[in-house]
Amino acid sequence: MSARKKVVIIGAGQNGVQAFHILKHQSGIEVVGFLDEDPAKQGRLHCGLPILGGVDAARRPCAGGAAGAIVAVGGNAARKELTARIAALGLELINAVHPAALIDSPRSLGRGCVIEMGVAIHPEAVIGDGVFLGGGSVVAHHCAIGDFALIAGGVTFGGEVTVGSLAVIGVGAALRPGVNVGASSVVGVGSVVVKDIPDGAVAFGNPAKVSRLLGAGETLVR
Repeated sequence: MSARKKVVIIGAGQNGVQAFHILKHQSGIEVVGFLDEDPAKQGRLHCGLPILGGVDAARRPCAGGAAGAIVAVGGNAARKELTARIAALGLELINAVHPAALIDSPRSLGRGCVIEMGVAIHPEAVIGDGVFLGGGSVVAHHCAIGDFALIAGGVTFGGEVTVGSLAVIGVGAALRPGVNVGASSVVGVGSVVVKDIPDGAVAFGNPAKVSRLLGAGETLVR
């Protein structure tokens, strides 16, 4: 029997809990601990495992001999930045895919993705790096989701939907086939998107309408 790959989870919060319980189902993975930039958390336990230090602890033996990692934080920009730091330290970026997710012949599936219970990814979909797919979300055929986007639980995509990098789609939203949601945009909870949403926009409602544009560096999800 081959040895299990030792990994650390970046982020000792609620998203880290989600990733931990998903990875428990992956027989070839052993989670040895968490890393978190908050000094108040370091040295404590999370999900019964030690918080070994900040991200830089990944370069030291105290990281439990981990060879891989996944970043499990909700903020898209933070997830992108932490993923780059982990990659620079030489750790392999792994995916956390729940066994109750259905993934059928995507064109590509990136690294460092969290895919929760009940997610369905249909043929020819493209999933970027660092994407978070919440429970029960449906990504139909020929959709494309950009790097470090967050798709919350219960979202439904029609076919050929495109979501830009760093975008956020709120819980239970529905997107008409063929629409485009721009990079860094935010679609509100329960919205119905029937027209394209530009980059950096906040949109909500049925049908979804743009309420404003985000300022430089502004984010609504941390």
